[in-house]
Amino acid sequence: MATTISVRLDKALLNDLAKIEKNWQADRSEAIRRLLVKAVNSWKIQSALEKLREQKISIGRAAEECRLSIWEMLDITKENNIDWTGYSKEDLEKDLKILGGKA
Repeated sequence: MATTISVRLDKALLNDLAKIEKNWQADRSEAIRRLLVKAVNSWKIQSALEKLREQKISIGRAAEECRLSIWEMLDITKENNIDWTGYSKEDLEKDLKILGGKA
């Protein structure tokens, strides 16, 4: 079910919106909906990346929150240089010592 909302926009933003409407050959409502969907999706991704950076969620949960495949989420984390594994250099060195001792 769709809901109607109203917003106040300044003249500069209205001018930009008019350019977008013309470019997309869309009415104002359609242009605003499309822009809002893009903005919300971008916000979801940025929020998920921040949670990943802080290791508050898993990569799977981040993908789910963004409604992306895990492969798409992995690509985005790689593009943003985010270590989502929580596996540090110290962890690697410790594991290598353990493996070296057993070999």
